Amino acid sequence: MHYLGSDICCFVLYHVARYRRKVVRDNLVQSFPEKSAQEIKKIEKQFYHNFCDLVAETLKLRRMNTAEVLQHVTLTNPELLETLSLKGRSVLLATQHSSNWEWLWQIQHTVSTHRHYAVYKRLENRFFDRKVFQLRTRFANGQEVMIEDRAVKDVMQRLEGATNAILLLGDQSPKGADTDYWTDFLHRDTCWYTGLEKLARKYDYAVVYAEMIRTQRGRYAVTFKLICEDPKTMGEGFIMEQYVRQVERFIQNQPDNWLWSHRRWKHSRKQQAS
Repeated sequence: MHYLGSDICCFVLYHVARYRRKVVRDNLVQSFPEKSAQEIKKIEKQFYHNFCDLVAETLKLRRMNTAEVLQHVTLTNPELLETLSLKGRSVLLATQHSSNWEWLWQIQHTVSTHRHYAVYKRLENRFFDRKVFQLRTRFANGQEVMIEDRAVKDVMQRLEGATNAILLLGDQSPKGADTDYWTDFLHRDTCWYTGLEKLARKYDYAVVYAEMIRTQRGRYAVTFKLICEDPKTMGEGFIMEQYVRQVERFIQNQPDNWLWSHRRWKHSRKQQAS
C-alpha cells in the first residue's frame, strides 16, 4: 500500500505538479554531458520514483522496529566499525543524501558498540521539523542521539572520553565562501562544507564513508569504507577530497539515487571573487 501511494505521488509530482523538474533536469544535464537526452530522461524519471519511495518508506518507519528495518538493509562489513570501536577510536560516518538515509540512521546503532549520534539541520517548517525529529529519536530511550549542526562542536567537546560514531551528511551546499572546500565534482567546480575534516582533525576521529546502495525496491546494502584512521597524519584537504570522490563514484554508479532536486550548484568562485 505504501508503494502504491508512492507510485501515485510520483505521477502527481512528475506529470502534474512538475516539482522542481527544471532543477533536476539542469543538474543531470550538467553532471552527465556524455549522456543522451533519452538517458537523462530515464534517470530523471527513476529519480522521482526513488524520491517518492523514500517518502513512503520514511512514513512507514512509524510502525517499524529496528529488526524490521534490518530485514530491508544489509550491512556488508560491520566489522570495520566494530574493529575501530575495540581500538577505542571514535568515528565520523560520512554519507550523502541518497538511497534511504533515514533507514540508515535507524539501524546505525546496531553496527558497532560505539555510542551512536547523527547530525541534523532544522527544517524551516516547525511542525514538520518536530515530527521528523520525533521519528528520528523514537529509539533513543531518552538519550541524546541527534546533534543540531550549529551545536556540533560543543556536543563533541562534551562527548570527549567516550567512543562515539557520529553520522554526517556532508553533501549540502554551503555558502560558497573562499573558506569552503572547492574541487571538481561531476564536471563542475563545487564547494563543500569543511566540517568533516575540521572535526576529524580537532577531535581525532577516524573517518569512514558509509555507502548505501539500492539493490531493489525497498532493499538496500550498506558498505563501510575507511577514509583515514589517523586524521592528524593526513595532509590538508585529503579527507575532503577522498569523501568527494566516494560521493562522485556513488552517483556515477547509481545516478538516479542522489537527491537531484536540491540546488547544489548555487555558487561559483567567480561570484565570490566579484
